[in-house]
Amino acid sequence: MLIESTPVDNYYHVISYASGQEGFVYITLVKKITEDIDNPFAPTNVDAVVDIRVLDVGPGLATIIKLPQNKFVIYDAGGSSGINTLAQIKEYIPAGSTIELMVLSHTDADHLVAAGPVIRDYKVKKVIWTGYERSMISNDDPTDAYNNFINLLNNSTTQKVNLNELDSTIKPGTKFTIGDARFTFLCGFGEPRPEWDLTDQGEKLNSVSIIMKLEFGGRSVLFCGDAVGRHRDDDETALIATEKYLLDHAADLLPSEIIIAPHHGAKNGSSKAFVEKVKPEYVVFSAGHKYSHPAARTANQYLRFTTAGKILRTDRGDDEQTLSEWSETRIAGCKDKSNDDIVQIQLRSNGTYRAYYLIGGNICSQ
Repeated sequence: MLIESTPVDNYYHVISYASGQEGFVYITLVKKITEDIDNPFAPTNVDAVVDIRVLDVGPGLATIIKLPQNKFVIYDAGGSSGINTLAQIKEYIPAGSTIELMVLSHTDADHLVAAGPVIRDYKVKKVIWTGYERSMISNDDPTDAYNNFINLLNNSTTQKVNLNELDSTIKPGTKFTIGDARFTFLCGFGEPRPEWDLTDQGEKLNSVSIIMKLEFGGRSVLFCGDAVGRHRDDDETALIATEKYLLDHAADLLPSEIIIAPHHGAKNGSSKAFVEKVKPEYVVFSAGHKYSHPAARTANQYLRFTTAGKILRTDRGDDEQTLSEWSETRIAGCKDKSNDDIVQIQLRSNGTYRAYYLIGGNICSQ
């Protein structure tokens, strides 16, 4: 079935009735039929699919959620380059389109470097972000990415929800719906909670992350930003900060079939207790050739509930040559580039779901 009626560069964007998998077919291999097709695999509503695209933006996170009737939500718009991230977004969302909501989990550049340009080039109805940035806890200035975001946001008509400015915390279980898709916020903070007693600047900035769950067709995806669940060198029983808050206040909301893992698979997220509560079948690590993400220690937590084949990473083939990085898919000498390991997640109204790489094969393209 055609997703878009107009070809791009002589290729049609199509979706399989049988599997729900999307792809591109050369124009001469497509025959357009306008009448009804008697297909046993055809869903009762061909629009009843939610696609989540985890972009391959290097060390960072950017995800696009495409809902039925071509409605869009963005959760984080980061990466190593705002130009690269914006280009990938435009490959999927036509410039000038309306975006129902943009959620920025926290203010690190690797999660919002393209947020300002998105607001400039799209009609973003509403943006929610923590507002807690590094100048509030150090002598450093706000990052260029954050200043750019604020400047472009202030010159837009986008509705602004700045948790720090509002002196607000998102109440666990806060819900909103778009069609049949249900979004639930599990937490989000304008500043770290005093009882967390965090001293590390990075952990402070990460700990306030806005955590969100998407449900459709009885299945769910958990978006975790850079949630903190332990210090880097803590033992396996440690549970602190964001993940402890989630276990204490939103435990019943955590179980999910798919998780976009906290902090790119870093050692200070995905605590044992947190993973045991989520119990995902699929895990996505949004990582790049930097920081030794995802960590073997973190991957091993998830491997108690799933298999290596269901753990997807946007740095497939990467070889950082460190003992701490998870070695699965490693190709010796490979310095993984961006935009070749995009992960696609599909939730369908009939309850089926899947997660897969848009480009098959583990090939190092340097």
